[in-house]
Amino acid sequence: MTYQVIIPESVYLELKETAEYYESKQKDLGLRFVLNWDIAISYLKTAPLIYQKKRKNLRTVKINKFPYLLVFGVIGGRVYVYRLIYASKNPKKMFKR
Repeated sequence: MTYQVIIPESVYLELKETAEYYESKQKDLGLRFVLNWDIAISYLKTAPLIYQKKRKNLRTVKINKFPYLLVFGVIGGRVYVYRLIYASKNPKKMFKR
């Protein structure tokens, strides 16, 4: 089964800002961040339920090689991405918003 992934504009804005930050630090690092984001999204399209529930119905997937997580929920055949967050953030604040 392929899941539909729904990503709000606010998450895309976070993605853009983070990629620009990494690009400012090193050439092509922002591009590598976006490519690893795409890999994480492809995991969510194919098998989002393999990720453990962290709080209520929220789950996380790590962006490979970067300290970022996608917070998401699965409802029916859809995956809703709620946040892109820095992994070192206080865990109590991770699921708030």
